[in-house]
Amino acid sequence: MRRVLVVAALALAAVLAGPTVAAAQEREEPPVTPEVPVGDIVPKPNSGEEPRDAGDRGGALQLTVLALVVGAIGYGGWRLAVRIRDADRQRGAPPA
Repeated sequence: MRRVLVVAALALAAVLAGPTVAAAQEREEPPVTPEVPVGDIVPKPNSGEEPRDAGDRGGALQLTVLALVVGAIGYGGWRLAVRIRDADRQRGAPPA
């Protein structure tokens, strides 16, 4: 019984002393970071240079690669739809 009272008293003392210990600790200020200029990260529209070579941003090579990627995804989707339709027809499933 005596041990229980001692443990309870120690727990109560720890709970009451907890906020004062935390309040007594010094708060560290966050490190100061240099100011980032606003508006310099993303360029304004039409403020760049026109593409001179095929590999430049917005050049013919980039647009060709975009067209190939879009075409490949479209062709793959079309082939998938055709194969699903054929498989449904072979199973005798009603058309969607």
